[in-house]
Amino acid sequence: MTVAAAGGDLDIARDSDVPISTQLYWQLAYQIDTGRLHPGSRLPTVRELGAILHVNPNTVRAVYRRLAEAGYVVSRQGAGTRVAARAPQRRTSGALEALVAELLRSAARSGYSADEVASAVYAVAAERKRPGPRVQVLFVECTTSDAQRAAERIADSFDGLADADGVLIDRMDERLGRFHYDLVATSTFHADETIALVNGRAPVIAMLAAPSYAELLDEVRALPPGSTVGLVCATERSTENIAQWLRKSGGQGVELLTALQGDETALDRADRTADLLLLTREAFEIGLAARFGRHERIREWTYDLDPAGLELLRRAVERIRAARGPEAAGRARA
Repeated sequence: MTVAAAGGDLDIARDSDVPISTQLYWQLAYQIDTGRLHPGSRLPTVRELGAILHVNPNTVRAVYRRLAEAGYVVSRQGAGTRVAARAPQRRTSGALEALVAELLRSAARSGYSADEVASAVYAVAAERKRPGPRVQVLFVECTTSDAQRAAERIADSFDGLADADGVLIDRMDERLGRFHYDLVATSTFHADETIALVNGRAPVIAMLAAPSYAELLDEVRALPPGSTVGLVCATERSTENIAQWLRKSGGQGVELLTALQGDETALDRADRTADLLLLTREAFEIGLAARFGRHERIREWTYDLDPAGLELLRRAVERIRAARGPEAAGRARA
């Protein structure tokens, strides 16, 4: 998705291997470095940019905080976030732009897209990283949105002590093969599969969902026999997992209808017949909720991490930091 923002375009590629927060930070920093965003230019508010890009506001907030820490922007109560009067000094970008342009031309001749080049550069740079002062956590889920949201929650909860990335469970093995992670976390639903895939490469922490998730299951269980529940997802994997979860813990005699993004026949059938519609966060983000009537029957199929799960993860983080000694702990606080 491309959007004009304070003098420049922001292009978020949701199917990219590069995290959305990294895409957004790189583009804003680049626009400031190149003068496309001038000193004093006002950036959209966290909620404004999140709504325009269909990105979680916490992601935008984390990017703005990172830009402020790097000296690119300043944020003041009531005045919003603006480009700093004196941005950090960087080497002129002209030579670097020429190198990147030549790299993209060479890659295109070999059949690689610009996004594949960006992902490869990001991966090669990350491969050089070694265990550092902050504990590295990989959160695994069956949808990109849930994985990223959980990673953001973990990073916010352990600010300065741990960094967290979110990844689809189908891509976890590749990620672990490329990057260093101290811990792997996931929901209890995916615990057995995750433990098998991790295969001893890192400790796995299974985290409970918050009570709001249980309340949604209770609503499904309370439906009378013969009711129909529509599952609307962006990916087939998400649909399979949610359907399996509901069959294990949902109501008796409830029919499940599945509908994927782009399957208009299935979406129409769900709209006509479903008594309750469960949409994943990704389905909401791409605007699928708007195509259904009777919005009072629509629910978001998502969850937040239970405080008990975060406490379990906190103890694991503290054990790793303690094993690294006081010097590493001091660098993490710096």
